[in-house]
Amino acid sequence: MRTVYRVLAVLVAAGVLIQSAAIAFGVFTMVNEVESGTVIDASYDTFANPGLATHSMGAMVVGALAILLLIASFLTRFPGAKTWAAWTFVAVLLQWAFGIFAFETPAIGILHGANALAIFALALLAARAAGRTAQAEPVRTRRTASVDV
Repeated sequence: MRTVYRVLAVLVAAGVLIQSAAIAFGVFTMVNEVESGTVIDASYDTFANPGLATHSMGAMVVGALAILLLIASFLTRFPGAKTWAAWTFVAVLLQWAFGIFAFETPAIGILHGANALAIFALALLAARAAGRTAQAEPVRTRRTASVDV
């Protein structure tokens, strides 16, 4: 189960990387569209922009992975498993909140961007903790009694 936990943590971090790339792609696509004469207003279809669409859908994926990581933390046993998963999950919840509130108050977008780095770091620390513990465990061997003849 430790391997599942570690893979989920790495997938959360990878999801953040993909999210970062997707939003950059989406914003640069919008800039390109504006320079080509497109008007960005309330009728702009964000799902027609592949970067913005990927960022929106990716939020669901990262959220689901964070939930699975939290569940996995209760099914594996190593120091810090629940703590790292819980902090990662809380950071993902904050990310959603910052993303939602940034539409009303754009300055909150700064927190959204900074918190993405926190999620990335927390997920990697969770994966590292799972890996470190797996390497630190002694290998158990079965002892057999020897008989001197």
